[in-house]
Amino acid sequence: MIVKRLLTSMAAKSNMGMDQIHINNLALQTICGPDLWTRVAPQHCKISLTINTDFAKCSATDDLKYSLNYAVLCRDITNHVDSKKNWGHIDTLSKSIFNFISEKYQQSIDSMKVTLKNEDCHLRTKNIESVIQSNNVEILNIRNLELFAIIGIFNFERLQRQKVSLDLSIKNKTLNAEQSLNIRPIIDDVVTYVEQSDFKTVEALIESVAKVIHQTMETDIIMSHSELIDIAVKVTKLSAITDTEGVGVSCVRSAEQLKILEPIDILHNNTRGETLLYNNSQNKENVDIQTINNGNWAKAYLAFGSNIGNRMDYIRQALELLKNAPGIKFTAVSSVFESEPMYFTEQDQFLNGCIEVSTSLTPADLLKLCKKIEYLELKRTKDFENGPRSIDLDIILYYDAEGNAVQINATDLVIPHPRMLERTFVLEPLCELLPPNVTHPLTIEPLVDHLQQIYDLNKPEDVLWKVIPLNNSAKQSKIDRFLKFKSVLKRAELTQTDNRVTVSPTYVMAIMNTTPDSFSDGSRNYADIEGQLSKVKDICDDVLKHYENVIIDIGGCSTRPNSKQATEEEELKRTIPLIELIRDSKDLPQDKIILSIDTYRSIVAEKAIKAGVNIINDISGGSFDNEMFNTVAKHPNVAYVLSHIRGDISSMTQNAQYNTKDEYIPPNSIDYIDNNECDASNKYMNLTRIIGYEMSERYSKALEAGIQRWQIILDPGLGFAKNLKENIDVIKQLPLLKNYSVYNDKSALYVNFRNLPVLLGPSRKKFIGTITQDENPIDRDFATGSLVAVSIGYGTDIIRVHNAKECSKSAILADTIYKRI
Repeated sequence: MIVKRLLTSMAAKSNMGMDQIHINNLALQTICGPDLWTRVAPQHCKISLTINTDFAKCSATDDLKYSLNYAVLCRDITNHVDSKKNWGHIDTLSKSIFNFISEKYQQSIDSMKVTLKNEDCHLRTKNIESVIQSNNVEILNIRNLELFAIIGIFNFERLQRQKVSLDLSIKNKTLNAEQSLNIRPIIDDVVTYVEQSDFKTVEALIESVAKVIHQTMETDIIMSHSELIDIAVKVTKLSAITDTEGVGVSCVRSAEQLKILEPIDILHNNTRGETLLYNNSQNKENVDIQTINNGNWAKAYLAFGSNIGNRMDYIRQALELLKNAPGIKFTAVSSVFESEPMYFTEQDQFLNGCIEVSTSLTPADLLKLCKKIEYLELKRTKDFENGPRSIDLDIILYYDAEGNAVQINATDLVIPHPRMLERTFVLEPLCELLPPNVTHPLTIEPLVDHLQQIYDLNKPEDVLWKVIPLNNSAKQSKIDRFLKFKSVLKRAELTQTDNRVTVSPTYVMAIMNTTPDSFSDGSRNYADIEGQLSKVKDICDDVLKHYENVIIDIGGCSTRPNSKQATEEEELKRTIPLIELIRDSKDLPQDKIILSIDTYRSIVAEKAIKAGVNIINDISGGSFDNEMFNTVAKHPNVAYVLSHIRGDISSMTQNAQYNTKDEYIPPNSIDYIDNNECDASNKYMNLTRIIGYEMSERYSKALEAGIQRWQIILDPGLGFAKNLKENIDVIKQLPLLKNYSVYNDKSALYVNFRNLPVLLGPSRKKFIGTITQDENPIDRDFATGSLVAVSIGYGTDIIRVHNAKECSKSAILADTIYKRI
């Protein structure tokens, strides 16, 4: 078609819009400087034109004489390009075409844009475009510049370089049409800088690239003949999200913004290579991190692990050495978990956990202390990386005295620990110690979310066993002995929702009362010690048919409401001889029997431990005897059942009112269920929040006295300061209590019940008889068995019962149904 611009005023007035002529990708070959292989050879180019004009009269008359000839226009461009053998640079050619067409067809053109695309200019790019416009603005586009870079915050991203694609756009105002911008130095500098550097974020990468381009252009002679407007950078990570073709970010920086950025040393940038995990140029090995400020100490989180010999003994020794070291104050210790070995799998299972400490030591000095304990004190040998070890101490996180997260990237120390985000045996205990809003210093994502992401993968090696270490008597042969609890992410078949549930066998705790006045099984023959031993044998036979272990809970003082309390001497006389007799019996499977003492007296607890007891079951939560916590703290390999109660034996029934949580939880405390802040309007949670907070206060006092978290078992106290409704609700709300946590903003104290096993004692309780109308407690055994199954379904880990024979059957059925054991 032939188009000619008409200059009549009538035609101009009738033109209601902008008319355009387009030539798309006119293909030709010419030399625009060096090609892909830096040879001077013809290259494939494509030229596109957009011409703004007015073809109103041509449209009105349909007359070919008022026109431009497309064929002639394309031929003119081709001839002009062929008129010179080597144009030197792509923008030299694009500007020449622009000027040539503008001058030849100046009467027919209002404005114009010329786009020249060169596909053979550089090996690293898909193409380079030079765009020239009528307003003297020149845009140079570098498309799909492919690089290999270390970028990302996750370890798997940083173990090897990944392919990224950059789109660069440089906008200039041309001051001298004879000058051109040499594109090759820009590409080479960007490639050199990016591929020898490492980045945690794409945001840092793109702004740095913009600055590199700006610096390169400043050293080029053309900068004196052009005015930089802005630089746009877009980066696409091609493999970041597997279900996409790539994700990324972009930015535009003006010349003014780029001038004030810190200069970049392109040739001597950090070149740590593919093994570099984290980079922070402000923190080198010799930097003295401020650890004391206005009397405050720094805070550090350390991970510990052992998989040789008596693992728990090595851990206790290491923690004791740390605790007694100058400049160290213990503030919290996590649970202990048993985990499968990672990286080198042909070795024994590990015990792992985390410690929170306040310290006046710098990170470097703290590392030296850890290595001293490992190699000098506990004689660790290291045959190879990730191999067996008697003790391992690693710095995971470090916060300075002002609470700022410290990042270090030294030869022998990287903080945050580079592999922490891929290890459940680090993140799980760490999340016990830190509130759910604490984020990873590099990812700025909550640690609990990182942990959940690992669990979502459902890998068997990520499953942990929470363990409670138990002391061994002379009659027991095992080096390590534990109560063990396994939790997994499980999809409910009916609701198709994911829930974290316990899938390890329930422990049956059989009640062995040695009192004449127990509410349900008091006996005149309570002093018949041989008869009691015979009963223990029967309990073992009954329970061990279904389970590998049995817990026998021996009590010498009734704790029913308003009961007359035995004296300390009487309680000792009733219990200690039986414990000793059980441990001395060669007819009993000692390695399968776990003994518990049901007492709130510290003297009884101490003597029972020496006689061979593994668990202290204290219905008072340490509130009846001020020395109980101190006594338990001296035995870190003895479990402690921390129970909820209000008042004492004579007053508990008058303290069973649970109105609103605001009466008990101070306003400066934030409580959570399953890491989500509790909704104050949700009245259903009130009971759990009240009981949870009151238990958290006793828990805090227990830890303050030196009891370790790994020793604690929770008992919400069925029947103790609770009426029928509260007892039922306690059972139904067990999943809430097991995931309860509270943070006191004023004291900065965080209490988390995550991973703490729960014991429940519904056996023959009065509220059962109220429902079933069974006045005699012994007649409540059948109903107790039903409640045992229900309690296990709601998450009970240890069930305390009188009729161990029948209730163990209920328990194994419940385990089969709810836990698929």
